[in-house]
Amino acid sequence: MLTLLALVVLLLTALDHWTTWQCLRAPVPGFDVTESNPLAARLFEWFGVPAGLSVDAAATLGAILFLAATPRLPRVAKLAVLCAIGLWTGAAVANNLAAMATLGLSPLGSR
Repeated sequence: MLTLLALVVLLLTALDHWTTWQCLRAPVPGFDVTESNPLAARLFEWFGVPAGLSVDAAATLGAILFLAATPRLPRVAKLAVLCAIGLWTGAAVANNLAAMATLGLSPLGSR
């Protein structure tokens, strides 16, 4: 269960990064599109969107692997943290998909 939940969180993270990239990769006429997560916005400011997403992906992967592997936390705590991350990230994906619909962007990457 722990491994499956970790994989689901990583998949949701990949979807979040993909949809974020689709929203921020190029200006959309008539819209001012910004990142609502202040930490991600700061990464994008420092490194640009592609590199910022890469840094975020590496940090997320490292955190999930550490969480899954550490013997310092009980299994129930690991599951609770992964569930919380999954719910938060799932909400971000839903928000990004709604933004993409408003902006007239395709989830498949075509403009």
